[in-house]
Amino acid sequence: MEKKKTPWYDNIEKAIIIVLFLVMLAILFCNVVTRFCFSYTPSWAEQAARILFVWMSFAGTSLAGMTGSHLQVTAASMVVGEKRFNYILWIGDIIVVLFGLFMAYKIYGVMMTVMASGQTFPTIRWLPSWVLYFPGVMGMLGLSARIIQKRVRYIRARRAAADKEVQA
Repeated sequence: MEKKKTPWYDNIEKAIIIVLFLVMLAILFCNVVTRFCFSYTPSWAEQAARILFVWMSFAGTSLAGMTGSHLQVTAASMVVGEKRFNYILWIGDIIVVLFGLFMAYKIYGVMMTVMASGQTFPTIRWLPSWVLYFPGVMGMLGLSARIIQKRVRYIRARRAAADKEVQA
């Protein structure tokens, strides 16, 4: 059986997390070096690391939707049986998609309020505060989209398997 190549868009979250983690690591490393070697701590470094951590967390939320790592208990399949467990997973995925869309809407409302107020970060005056809310919107939309994508792929795989059975 030939293994299909992973589409480029399936690695977006991983790439974002890796890049942000490396930038955060570099900032924190420089912060530690300047603190202990030069007795100087840049005021913006800790705030920047927090912002990057929030961005990584929401990218991870979207990645969890794609990999199916979101609040599912696979041990339940042993208790309720495989067929009923599949229905439970579908219901759970629908609930998570709706929750993700609702949260994206709510976070977007907060982001727009912060954007209208013109707030900036205390230690990074040039950076508007709404950038802290933007990954929440994108992460929750990504979570919903990735779960839908996962289910569409599941349906296509089942149809392809059924077509192979019919042809055989």
